[in-house]
Amino acid sequence: MPTADVDTENAAVLTVLREADAFYREQQRLGRTVRRGFLDLAKARQQHGAGSISALNLRKDLEAQQSVVPVEDFEKCSIQDLSAATPFRLRRGPPGEAREPALPEPSERRLRQRNNGDSPSESVSSADEGTTGEQDTMLLFAGMPPPALRKAKREFVNALNQAVRLANSARRLDRALKVLELADTAGQDP
Repeated sequence: MPTADVDTENAAVLTVLREADAFYREQQRLGRTVRRGFLDLAKARQQHGAGSISALNLRKDLEAQQSVVPVEDFEKCSIQDLSAATPFRLRRGPPGEAREPALPEPSERRLRQRNNGDSPSESVSSADEGTTGEQDTMLLFAGMPPPALRKAKREFVNALNQAVRLANSARRLDRALKVLELADTAGQDP
């Protein structure tokens, strides 16, 4: 067996082991984050009553604030670029939208200044008021949302990011295993 074949096979095995380790770490991290999110949600429900924090209390249909889309260029990447490749990415907006929604300009996000004696209620408001874009679900509470609920939301948003990283890691591991199998079959053929 030539040395180049052995080196290629060793590199493929190392890539598989690295990707398997990364997959395991991401899986453990996701489990911890989701557990913390559910514990914080349970704390919020305990503090404010089980009936006060429920999806049934919302008088509004909610849309997803983020969705996951596949990256088509992933299959074209080489084994050397595999660790930096991302087969999936997060996109702002619900899954049904065809393109990524445009984010408002930074000048549109800031508060407007009073002009010519306008009343305070009219002059100090958001420029994108009345648009049907992304809405924070925490604003559906009449007052300040409970701290445990805000913390649970942060944990679940982190869990979504980690789930995408876990899916990316799984795809990279699958791709590395396929490369190893190809190297194995090429090495066995006379």
